[in-house]
Amino acid sequence: MDTPTQHVFRINPRRLTSLLSVSIAIKVTLIFLFAWHIHLIMDEFAQLGYAKYFAYGLFDTIQPPKAVGFAVFYKLAHLIGWDAASIILVARMQTALLACGTLLLVYACARALGETRLRSLFIILVLLCFTNFMERIFRTRAEPLALFFALAAVLVILRGHSLNARKIFIAGILSGLAFLVTQKSVFFNLALGLGVVMDATLRKDVITAIVRGVYLTMGWLLPAIAYCFIFGGSDPLRIAESLIFGPMEVAASGSEAYSGALRVYVLQTLLDNTFLYLLCFGGMIMAFKRWGISNEKTRIALIFSLVMTILVFTHDQPWPYVFIMALPFISLWSLIPLDYFFAQNDKPILRLFFPAVATFTLLSSYFSDFTYLKINNVRQLEMVTRAEALLKPDEKYFDGIGMLPNRLEPTTLWLDTWYVLKTLQEGKESEAWRVFTQSPPKVILWSYRLSNIHPAIAEVIDNSYVQVAPNIRLAGQLLQIGRQEEFRVPLAGKYQLYSATGAPVSAQIKVDGMTLAPPITLSTGRQTITLLNGPEKALLLPVGTYDGLFKAGDDDNTLFAFTYNR
Repeated sequence: MDTPTQHVFRINPRRLTSLLSVSIAIKVTLIFLFAWHIHLIMDEFAQLGYAKYFAYGLFDTIQPPKAVGFAVFYKLAHLIGWDAASIILVARMQTALLACGTLLLVYACARALGETRLRSLFIILVLLCFTNFMERIFRTRAEPLALFFALAAVLVILRGHSLNARKIFIAGILSGLAFLVTQKSVFFNLALGLGVVMDATLRKDVITAIVRGVYLTMGWLLPAIAYCFIFGGSDPLRIAESLIFGPMEVAASGSEAYSGALRVYVLQTLLDNTFLYLLCFGGMIMAFKRWGISNEKTRIALIFSLVMTILVFTHDQPWPYVFIMALPFISLWSLIPLDYFFAQNDKPILRLFFPAVATFTLLSSYFSDFTYLKINNVRQLEMVTRAEALLKPDEKYFDGIGMLPNRLEPTTLWLDTWYVLKTLQEGKESEAWRVFTQSPPKVILWSYRLSNIHPAIAEVIDNSYVQVAPNIRLAGQLLQIGRQEEFRVPLAGKYQLYSATGAPVSAQIKVDGMTLAPPITLSTGRQTITLLNGPEKALLLPVGTYDGLFKAGDDDNTLFAFTYNR
């Protein structure tokens, strides 16, 4: 990288190397602690869970149609894990390991740009001090995997002394793989394409620019075509159409539901990491000022970083996890301002002040990291474990989130804000209504998203499901002795009486005027049921083993609180 001859690190390089290595090791350890301990956001459940649909026609079940390379990656967690909670935690650790690979790629990119080992380690530390990176890089989403492939593509371009067709073609393949992970990687694709093409164009070498664009596109198309034939079989065009047009539904209308409210996350990340952004953005500006004396690799990396920054920060849905797509690239320029201030021998105040502020910022980030540990996933995993135990492998549940990665759902309806509004608008024509009337689940996992669409589905769930634990509804009805209840049976089959703890109860009930002793067989539809004797209260539920699985208590409305605002 083209920087002044003055270096940030002059004294005791061996000691500084050890200090930086320990500092980075602490950060990496925290990533693994976060992966194991920190609460899960709703998106994580869905994207991890999509891997379970590979045997059931993936493109017919995921809504909206999208690239599913991330689901291939998370299939490994499904193969390793033995239950729902373990699958979730294995996937988290898997993504944390991927984060380590990402850091190695950033280090390699810094070295390819001419940075020393010591300075490259400092760049890694700067990256790890961004709150968005530390708090999102381990999450079971598509972005961490896409970022890995994008960094690999950039590294291929930057390594070596010259840029040839073979390198560009390989970079195109890696860029294409990133796109197959998530179509949001079109940001990476565009940034890389502009980087390799614009550099040649600005040098007025139009032929080279065209050739580079052709080889990059050919490399990109190779995995995309293979993907369409692998998943599309004799109908690859259907998959190609879903790749290109599937995300447009989200891109065109997904942000409308938020009315621009998501822009607050841009402000949030800028305020939380103000000095780090000043370092990185300042470094990019200073690097552009030296454009004329910069080498080809530096110019390409600079164009890539600038384009990624603009695309990410102007994205119409700037959720906090989106920023990790830009942070590794802007971190590459973080040392240039420090070089400048260290060179101010005639201004000792500036020479000391900015490095001191940088040191304070880096150290304070550890305090921020440790406070983040307060937000845990204990209650979420407890709910997942309890819900899983209530379901046999062939039984279905619904939550609009996908919290059980090893159990099937009647639909993959994703109840984000846009689909909540769509469900409320469509009412009995909505996908949610069809779920409960045509393929009702045995279990409903309740969250604020179900509360939001409750007006649209109340008619088909209020007298069909009963709460058996916080945030868990089971097909059934609560009966009180001597009191007539209307039970709209959602699932035909055998039903038994159970206590509040899940133990079987012996008693008689009257069903539409007939006195019966459960277990009894019920057909779907309205049934008038009265508990005739036995305990004061009993639960009429599908026959199963529930002892110890029920838990008294109200729904936990904070189950997904502080998801993006700590």
